[in-house]
Amino acid sequence: MDGQKSRAALLEFLDYLARKGLMNKTTASARKAAVNNVLGILDDDEAADVSRINLDDVMRRFHNLNGMNYTADSLTTYKSRVRSAIEDFLSYVENPMAFRSNTGGTGRKTQERVRAANNKGSKEGSAQRTQAPGPDFKPPPPVASLVLPIPIRADLTVYVQGLPYDLTQTEASKIANVIRAMAIEG
Repeated sequence: MDGQKSRAALLEFLDYLARKGLMNKTTASARKAAVNNVLGILDDDEAADVSRINLDDVMRRFHNLNGMNYTADSLTTYKSRVRSAIEDFLSYVENPMAFRSNTGGTGRKTQERVRAANNKGSKEGSAQRTQAPGPDFKPPPPVASLVLPIPIRADLTVYVQGLPYDLTQTEASKIANVIRAMAIEG
């Protein structure tokens, strides 16, 4: 991260954010996977400076090469993650001392959601809005949106989708057992 703006420096930056606690490790990992997959189609010359990348063109190429492996929603998510990763990276390269990740929940979309929720609450009555959750309150489960590419052969990558971010060892074993049951002897 010595001022260069290459794909490799971007990936190193994402590792740095997770290692230093400047970004949630899961978020950094998801962004890194998206960057690896999407920008992985670029040759070294194209990936030498991520600030010059036209992400719309790169996504179009990525879709043409790999679109059959992804849903439209996955492609949209990948594009968003790559865009956010590049924006954060370029912001950091420009001024490391003033860097703030755009995942902190203070972005424009987050502010709009909070404002909309507050407006909805005021329509439903102030008693509901100020009421504290009861002792039996459980937050909603984490959204399962992790897509995990697993290269299993030189010419074949399997994508596991829908894994929750808080996957336990027991749950992983259940998934592995289902996959083992599908295997043929060979």
